Amino acid sequence: MRLLNRLLNLFAGAVFVVSLVAASGQTLAHKGWVGSGITVEPWWAGAVLYQIDPVSFQDSKGDGFGDLQGITQRLDYVQSLGVDAIVLSPFQLQRDFGRNSRGPAFDPKYGTEEDLDHVIQEASRRKIRIFVDLPVTPDRSTPELVNVARFWLSRGIAGLRLTPGPRSTAMTPAQIVDRLRELRKLAATFAGQRVLFWDMAEPLPRLADGGVLAYRRPRRSAAPQMLDGPQMMIDSHLASMSSFRVEQLRNALANAPGTSTASGSVSVPVSDGTDRRRSLDRFGDGAHTLEIAKVLATALLTSRGAPLLYFGQEIGMATSGSGNGSQVASVEPSPMQWGGDVEFTTGVPWMEMGSNSSTANVAIEDADWASLLNWYRRLSALHHENAALRVGTMDVIAETNPDIVAWVRRPREPGSLTAPVVVVCNVTGRPLLVSVAADLRRVGVTTSSPMMHTLASTALTVSSAGLGTGAKDAVSGSVSMNAISLPPYGIYIGELAHPPGLESAPSPLRRGAR
Repeated sequence: MRLLNRLLNLFAGAVFVVSLVAASGQTLAHKGWVGSGITVEPWWAGAVLYQIDPVSFQDSKGDGFGDLQGITQRLDYVQSLGVDAIVLSPFQLQRDFGRNSRGPAFDPKYGTEEDLDHVIQEASRRKIRIFVDLPVTPDRSTPELVNVARFWLSRGIAGLRLTPGPRSTAMTPAQIVDRLRELRKLAATFAGQRVLFWDMAEPLPRLADGGVLAYRRPRRSAAPQMLDGPQMMIDSHLASMSSFRVEQLRNALANAPGTSTASGSVSVPVSDGTDRRRSLDRFGDGAHTLEIAKVLATALLTSRGAPLLYFGQEIGMATSGSGNGSQVASVEPSPMQWGGDVEFTTGVPWMEMGSNSSTANVAIEDADWASLLNWYRRLSALHHENAALRVGTMDVIAETNPDIVAWVRRPREPGSLTAPVVVVCNVTGRPLLVSVAADLRRVGVTTSSPMMHTLASTALTVSSAGLGTGAKDAVSGSVSMNAISLPPYGIYIGELAHPPGLESAPSPLRRGAR
């Protein structure tokens, strides 16, 4: 009997330890969360983020304003995009909440705290996390900021997007470091890999090797200390392009920071947002607007980092507002263009629908295999399935070619069985026949064959082109790296043959692992 009791105690202890390890993986300490426990790589390292303006996404009450319940109703659509986390923005606590007021935590137009809980729980069932905005300003002390962060994390929020507050002034490096230190310390006390996402104009204080500098206080040693910064950092290179030309796109990709090995932060490339005209209007040329949008989607989802999509860009929504150039005088996020029987609202929308709502909407594009929406879905699936695309290294190639932008993604681990992936984009309005064999050799890529296995392409084969919009067959099979045929603004994504000696080893894909 004594031996039996000892065995039972050992078993209970083992179960307790396993539960603690699982909690430190993907499982959030929040009712309703569904996580997969232990993970080899952090969930955010190769995540796909999706920014939603709650008042513009879906109205559930018929008052013309989108709300949290509406987001819950549309989670299946978000899941279809392969999204790992939703960024609710703008969405934050009321300025005086917890200080001078016992009123609602956030603007009641969004809904209630119970509505927020429901979004978190229903999103977690689909393995989608939730980020919210956390304004970081000099007039909000570090203890105040930590209290606000604790409110969010306690509700099950997985990530805090650090943003500048209204009328905020620049912070000193010491203020930045102090706030980051305490926020990271707080986040570490919650299970489930909680994340800080830096999306502010102020640069992070850095040492020469790329780490975040913990500024010395008078009573401390003069030696600088290293501090873990935010796990995610905004990358606005694509968003800052003034035109869609080879040089600008190539420079945006070549200068993207990727992953900082010193701080461990992952870049978050972004092309659209609340502070600029939508990319469809900034880069479209009228004749090839859809094709250009697909090239931009490819740059976001097959280059380095964890891409952030802005709601509606996946269907090619146009800008609502006034202004010139990339910036607009008044950015108004017009309601999401759903189309079909169930639109944004049953009432009068808080602002007019976008100018292309009848031609660019989910209902139309969902049924069209060649649509921009379905191209985003295919790229997102590739991003998650292929380790080279998700978290691999990246080299921009063919840098002397004035017509194409191309890059190769390779696994980080030496000797990995994951094959390199080549992405080639025609950035002209004419068809091209290009070779990248010499460019690959120049960056040290060796293969057992010049043939590539096609992963995705915007060009339909002759046989499937006549089948109409329901055709499911894109270019497939093998394509030579010496002769890649590209239509105007066409895209080819191919997997290279394994290096000599590994020809028979299949590339490990993570199908269904999300």
